Amino acid sequence: MKWKFKFEPYSKEPVIKVFQHFLKLKALYRQGWLQRNVPEVKCESVADHSFGTALLALLLCPPELDKLKVLEISLLHETGESIIGDLTPTSNISEKEKSRLEQEAVKKIFRNLPDGDRLLSVWQEFEFGTSPEGRFVRQLDKLEMGLQAEIYACRADNDAEKLIACALEKVTDPELRKLLSHSKKLNNK
Repeated sequence: MKWKFKFEPYSKEPVIKVFQHFLKLKALYRQGWLQRNVPEVKCESVADHSFGTALLALLLCPPELDKLKVLEISLLHETGESIIGDLTPTSNISEKEKSRLEQEAVKKIFRNLPDGDRLLSVWQEFEFGTSPEGRFVRQLDKLEMGLQAEIYACRADNDAEKLIACALEKVTDPELRKLLSHSKKLNNK
């Protein structure tokens, strides 16, 4: 697991300690990009990805969904990675085990907050796809990856094309898929 730098949350104040966990995401490279030869100096962090997902949530949230919940889920969806790191398919960890590890990490992070149970529940909506908002953010998560992959692929110093194909496969929402397909066509001109 490659990090820009490492530190452990040290505050005794629960809110600041949780904030420090989120700051760790700024230092955690997206491992899939490194595995596709994106140089560290150009590689986004997990926090960059979460920001992109939240921006897409703000811009694309359909009116029938609770936008505040969609934004919360977008900001929280990578919480566990501050402890377990950015696991990829090459990490040789099953999806079930990855989910278990993430859930333990998220519980640990939120356990001392007054609304920690609610935040855990919001995170679980993403992890398990138990609400329309959680399922929508799961789609945005893959859309953001695909759009970022297109940026890296345009630079031609890496092999990000495989992640564009992966995003096209995983983004099943017709409107979001259209955005990704349209963007891909523009970048191929």
